[in-house]
Amino acid sequence: MLFAQEENYRIEIRYIQRLTWVGDEYAMRYEVVIEKYENRRYSSFLREFTEDQFIEVSLPHGNYRYQVIPYDYLNAPIHVTDWTEFSVLRAPENEENNIVYGTNLNTIEKFDFFIGVFWEPLFQVYNALLFSGENSSLVGAQLRFAFVYGERSFINPGAELGVSWKMINESQAELQTQLITASLNFLGQVRFPNGRAAVNFRTGFGISLHSDAQNDSSFEFDLFRINFGISFLVLITRNLYMEAGADLPQYISIDHYGYFCPWIGIGVRF
Repeated sequence: MLFAQEENYRIEIRYIQRLTWVGDEYAMRYEVVIEKYENRRYSSFLREFTEDQFIEVSLPHGNYRYQVIPYDYLNAPIHVTDWTEFSVLRAPENEENNIVYGTNLNTIEKFDFFIGVFWEPLFQVYNALLFSGENSSLVGAQLRFAFVYGERSFINPGAELGVSWKMINESQAELQTQLITASLNFLGQVRFPNGRAAVNFRTGFGISLHSDAQNDSSFEFDLFRINFGISFLVLITRNLYMEAGADLPQYISIDHYGYFCPWIGIGVRF
């Protein structure tokens, strides 16, 4: 705020205040209510929602109180904390230079991190990847690690690293082979308004190696793939999530091979 008095000016620069609380295990977000004491009573001053266990505000000097309302995954309030009173003092001024020294809040881009383990079968769509006949695999697993830009926007960008393993059977012979793939996907995450669910769109590429059908200890490193996929993510608790989706990996070698990979699993957000 800037106050004018004839030709002299007084600048009020505020400090940054951090209000913290102990989080609830089942809380998906928190509503923070701040009231200011004026005219011998408290009146509403600020309401803010956050998924963190703190907020940072810049309040003018005065007397305040705040309470925190946690919301569960059904978007219902769990309980309301007691009011906590606090005071904000006027920032000290440097009279010589008419400058108030305070704390600067550096803007740090916030990311959400996800790590999960998933069951991932594989079904042939066209052409046989490893040998003649129908290739399929109900025995498969994947480890995924992703980070997504956490500030709310229509599409939150991110990236995902994955490592998968599958045991593929050939339907016309008693042969099996292992398929191991490392992949990198670029994500676009669209979050639901309640903040508890999201749809992930992904596209990327990967490199695979497979074992010799006659010798599991011998691997060939010659398969490049591109991938397209979509998944639905829902938070079970604040940090535990479930995700299910499907990918369409296209293997590129001498010929092209197309597969369909549905998957489902659980993970941790941090």
